[in-house]
Amino acid sequence: MLVLTGEETAQEVIALSYGLEEGLQKFYATCADMAVEPEVGRLLSKLAEIEVRHRDKLFDAYLAVESNPIDRKSFEAEVNTEMTEGGLSVNELIERNQPEFSSSAAVLNFAMMLEAQAMDLYMRYADKCENSTVKAILFNMAEEEKAHLNSLGNLMGKQVQQ
Repeated sequence: MLVLTGEETAQEVIALSYGLEEGLQKFYATCADMAVEPEVGRLLSKLAEIEVRHRDKLFDAYLAVESNPIDRKSFEAEVNTEMTEGGLSVNELIERNQPEFSSSAAVLNFAMMLEAQAMDLYMRYADKCENSTVKAILFNMAEEEKAHLNSLGNLMGKQVQQ
């Protein structure tokens, strides 16, 4: 499980969040390639694309708070991208959960669980953080995950109606 003290700098929180989002993107992309059902593969690919957009927003946040920013390639080289919000590595998450990807509904349920974990993680650490800049970044990421969760819920609703 991830442990933050609440004393992290804005740059450290952004780097951690960026890595978590990239880890989840790798997870979704890998599972999309392994999906047997084409609809499941397309859904997982879409989820991977959304994580890329989350990283873009985080890098923009980094540029906004860092007085002497490094380029994106250098930034990414310093980030741990092999962990997901649940604290597992990408490979561990795949090994433990691949059987869940038998249908689009199962993928949506699992993705909703992951996004809820991410939202919870960001909210908990925002609550305990004393740095107002870092707190705002964490609350913003929690809102991003909430919006993602709502989008997944809407997709689930469309599937139920079909």
